Amino acid sequence: MAPLRLLQVGLGPHGRNWARQVVPQIEEVELVAYVDKDPYALDALREESKVAPALCFESLKEAIAATQPEAVLNTTALAAHVPLTTAALDAGLHVLVEKPFAPSVALAEQLVDAARVRGLVLMVSQNYRYFPAPRAIATMVHESALGRLFEISIDFRRYSTAGPNGRGRHHLEEQPLLVDMSIHHFDLLRLILSREPHRIFCEAWNPEWTSFSGPSVAVASIVFEGGVVVSYRGSWISAAPVTPWAG
Repeated sequence: MAPLRLLQVGLGPHGRNWARQVVPQIEEVELVAYVDKDPYALDALREESKVAPALCFESLKEAIAATQPEAVLNTTALAAHVPLTTAALDAGLHVLVEKPFAPSVALAEQLVDAARVRGLVLMVSQNYRYFPAPRAIATMVHESALGRLFEISIDFRRYSTAGPNGRGRHHLEEQPLLVDMSIHHFDLLRLILSREPHRIFCEAWNPEWTSFSGPSVAVASIVFEGGVVVSYRGSWISAAPVTPWAG
């Protein structure tokens, strides 16, 4: 079977990590084009990954016309997820888009509907689901290896400050913890429990001394189907010992 012809759009630091560390390991795909409106991002890609200039474009429309991909990998920042994913779907292409999926539920539903009516695959990258530890825990819970589960406590702790080059992308986001990071943990809970939440109480805030524009700390109580209660605490500014990224 011929490999899937894939176009990647979004070559910031995270996108270039995909281009350098992830995509080359997948034999089933062929990267036919790289797109970013920032020429400096494309320059960095060519320098880091030795990508041929002929594969680099500043326009998604031009790249699609020139390379005839079958699917798009969208690794742009959140603000570009909806317009670029919509453009890819309108071009008849399958899409794998980085999390967070969309800025709102309404916009997410629009994308899902657009993919459904076109018969296209639209998938959100939630890579934490494939970490060995959460999958092992999910198996234990599904098999009731330790008995019936009633309560879960999860903590996420990091200490993230502005570096020598200034604030990072996540420091500038409206919801740097809940939308950009905690969604991994919420998705892992859905994986482990094979249930959906039906009630949540959450408080998020940002101390005035941090480098963040939005709430960098949050606590939440989440009630899942069947009565399982989750106590969640997350922080980008904790001085306590750091946790694994999955919490």
